[in-house]
Amino acid sequence: MLDALLQPPRTAPAGLRTRFRDRRRLQRIDRLGARLARFDAVDALLARAHGRLASGWVQDAWFTTVDEEGVRLHVGTLRAQDGRTSEGACLVAAVAVEALPGSITGPVGQRAIGTMWNVLHGGGPAGDWSTPPGVTAARAYDLVRWNDAADRRQTDVLALLDASRATMQRSAAASRTELASA
Repeated sequence: MLDALLQPPRTAPAGLRTRFRDRRRLQRIDRLGARLARFDAVDALLARAHGRLASGWVQDAWFTTVDEEGVRLHVGTLRAQDGRTSEGACLVAAVAVEALPGSITGPVGQRAIGTMWNVLHGGGPAGDWSTPPGVTAARAYDLVRWNDAADRRQTDVLALLDASRATMQRSAAASRTELASA
């Protein structure tokens, strides 16, 4: 009798419905966690690009650099083996450099380009999905044209990045709320 009291109570094994419900809940939590990680990665990339552009922004070139004689050069690419560093970058080049090694063809770079493009054109956030490479390239080209417009200023470019980051942060906050209730 005393042995029976000291034994832990027996519980019935979880039913099939309970196991499926628990599995679906855990899958939902995993999806929300992955979504939150994507939002945070895009926000971090946009923050790094903002810092790069705040220190130097250019138009009509991907980068500017200064040669040995102190002459500013507009260059299309920077190669690490040349030992050059950029003095300034355009909007898309800053995102591409900060997204390395994936550049804008990687998932985080694609989402950053998509987010900026959607914010610029009044759409919703795009940090949660990737687009086909051709769509990303077309959006990047559109952002380059916008960057190079004659009336564009550095403050406009930084404002676009700030608005894109705010969109990502709102989306991340909504995901955190949904994750907390999961």
